Amino acid sequence: MSSDLATAPTKYPSPTGQVNIVFNQAVTSLRWIEATTEARHIESLFLLVDDARDTHIRQLLSVFPELSDKNRVVRYANLKLDQQFMLNDGGYLGSDIHGLPRPNFGQLFRVETRFIAIGKTSVKFQHRFWTVPKSQAKRDFNSISASEDNVLEDDEEPERVFASAEGSLVFVKWQTDENGRRFFKSTPGVFQDPSLAAPAAVQFLISDPPQPRSEGSVRPANAFRVPLNLRKSDEDQLGHVTNSRYVALLHDVLTYGLRTGYYSTGKGAFRTGADLHVIPQDSTSGVAVPKGSVYFKRANIYELYVGYERELKVKPGVAVWTWIEQDDRLPESFAVVRFEICATDKDGREQIVSLSRAIIREDVEQQQQP
Repeated sequence: MSSDLATAPTKYPSPTGQVNIVFNQAVTSLRWIEATTEARHIESLFLLVDDARDTHIRQLLSVFPELSDKNRVVRYANLKLDQQFMLNDGGYLGSDIHGLPRPNFGQLFRVETRFIAIGKTSVKFQHRFWTVPKSQAKRDFNSISASEDNVLEDDEEPERVFASAEGSLVFVKWQTDENGRRFFKSTPGVFQDPSLAAPAAVQFLISDPPQPRSEGSVRPANAFRVPLNLRKSDEDQLGHVTNSRYVALLHDVLTYGLRTGYYSTGKGAFRTGADLHVIPQDSTSGVAVPKGSVYFKRANIYELYVGYERELKVKPGVAVWTWIEQDDRLPESFAVVRFEICATDKDGREQIVSLSRAIIREDVEQQQQP
């Protein structure tokens, strides 16, 4: 999809080539590790989102040589696993939900990227991950003249979206305080022309970000605390946990809560046989899951929202508070898992670093058990 910049502000530079406001990366294939477990698949998609976003920015800069890139930080990323849904166009809200298979090792795919909003210091973007039939492996999806190449062989599956994502980034200027600590402030963005944005193409079950608890409120009684053992390998060059590593850590917490039965919801196929114990490691709260409570044992992730409100540093005292809750906006078989990622300040108090959320649905096979 190309842009007509005839309506752009007069001070905006003229492009030197084709402007693709909907940009497709070159066709590639899924690696083995990217198509195995759910955790690896999701973490890989977050990494691919980062690469697709940066590639889109570079291709725009290449046709606007008068613009200069700036440092930027991601504020959130929301991933939807479309292969879980019966349809990719909103039909998944029906009661009869059947998942499509996760793409296999070697599956050809492309990542489509677009800005959907351009602000003074930030941009909001969306991505769609499309399967690519083998007969179209060499097709240039950014070329308008290549549309006639969209012809399938008799035994080929048509292209389909297997994942989608949305996020935002802020352009920043790094500074240093009197103690030598680095920090950043927002700065006017590289792109200021609204015609570089395209219509939104992704629909989420819940698009709003997780909301913080009101001041003075307490966590729900079924919340529990999971300490995180962070490592040097989890950090970037600035000493912060990498964006994609959040995914692996949150998936660990989610799996732990499901397998132990701590995610008590009043729905599910399993019931606790006894009162569940308090988490032993530095726990400051009991787990309020009484005998007979219904909980999910296994579930599939449909959406995962990761917030990056503040930078998470690799140090002791990091933990995740998490709980499960129902949401009236979702079909009955779905539930929301909330995450509060916390770090300990110099006075030993826990402070919330970021808010995240997973939308899950109980595994169908588990639901069918007596």
